[in-house]
Amino acid sequence: MSLDISRAQASLGETVQAIQSLDQGVLQQLADLISNLQHTQGILWTMGNGGSSSTGSHMACDVGKGVGASLESPIRALSLNEQAITQSAWANDFGFEDAMRNQLEQLARPGDAVLAISGSGNSPNVVNAARWAKENRHPVAILVGRDGGKLSEHADLELRVDSTDMQVLENVHLVVVHWLFKALTHEGPQGPIDPHPSSAS
Repeated sequence: MSLDISRAQASLGETVQAIQSLDQGVLQQLADLISNLQHTQGILWTMGNGGSSSTGSHMACDVGKGVGASLESPIRALSLNEQAITQSAWANDFGFEDAMRNQLEQLARPGDAVLAISGSGNSPNVVNAARWAKENRHPVAILVGRDGGKLSEHADLELRVDSTDMQVLENVHLVVVHWLFKALTHEGPQGPIDPHPSSAS
């Protein structure tokens, strides 16, 4: 098997350019939206398909454990995709396109927010869930590609990556997750606050 090194290098170069062109103002607004969940005591619900699903789960982990361990009042975050058994049951009985929306209808409460991730912005299950969230007054933030797709119609806050290459989009979406981690994490001189300090002197 031969390797297409030039294609891989071009993808890497496009990833760097896309990172550099990210809207810093929108990044800060996204960090503020998540930080505000401390005050609303709400949950950040993440969702996506395929690679975007794993990015959403990564975000929920970073917010719930990494950021939460550094704050006296933690921020809660959960990925709808981690509810695999429940999601498959909804999909089997009512259709895959509404499986995420069905979960939000049962689980979301006032003060919660949604982070929807989609390279194309046109995944029906993500679009339907975002539509429901917006109609029910949950703040909706989206990570999408250059074109935004149908998801843009249901977003309060939209961060577009200037690419249509799915691997580049997924690269940059994960960079955004780590940017948010750095922006939200409060570290002391010895690193993040220990949520279970030792009583030993």
